[in-house]
Amino acid sequence: MIKISNREIIDIVRYSDSKMIFAEKPMFGDIKNCKASYFILNFETGEKEAVTTKVYLLKKFGFAFEKICSKITDFTQCDTVVLKNKDVLVLFPDGQAGLFNREGEMIWNKKLTYKNMPVMSLAEDGDYFWCVCKDGDCAIRYNSDNFNIDIRIGAKGKGTFNSPAFLSSDRDNIYVCCADRVRKISKDNLTVTDIPGLYDVPKKFYKVGRYSIIGKADGTYIDKDE
Repeated sequence: MIKISNREIIDIVRYSDSKMIFAEKPMFGDIKNCKASYFILNFETGEKEAVTTKVYLLKKFGFAFEKICSKITDFTQCDTVVLKNKDVLVLFPDGQAGLFNREGEMIWNKKLTYKNMPVMSLAEDGDYFWCVCKDGDCAIRYNSDNFNIDIRIGAKGKGTFNSPAFLSSDRDNIYVCCADRVRKISKDNLTVTDIPGLYDVPKKFYKVGRYSIIGKADGTYIDKDE
């Protein structure tokens, strides 16, 4: 396992199939008062290079990023997913959400909830997207056409997920960070299994091919499958 940053990584955005953009929290001061810094890591070559805020925003929000970012309070603390019709869904940890069209105009602004509990985090899944409900101990797949719930996995007290607070996706799976472990949901058959080999529970977890990105309290690490 290799440590790639001593700072807290506050956001990670996919740049390509082999590259990710990392947003680092400032060494000193509050993120609201100090600018984050950004770098791209190439997982095939190991090369790391600094990038501009504009590149980060373009990859996160699409070509209308300037209009979208003018309407939100903090572009590093939200999650985004570009839907199949190129609309952009923005979701904050408290469940506050906004939907923007491809020109950056806001279509609606509301709170996304499940049984009056806020949902958080976003992961892309073709015609769908996923969120987690931390208080409801579940992961939810939404239809991107109408934002109706398509599938819910887990429930309070069932033990499938324990206080899930973050999720990500790759081509095959949805990865769910819980209070006690990281689990994955197969996009193919929706089975839920554990991610092995994690000695403590990370705040964030991503997969890029054979590489795992593990966000911990003391920094961010990269691990490679054997």
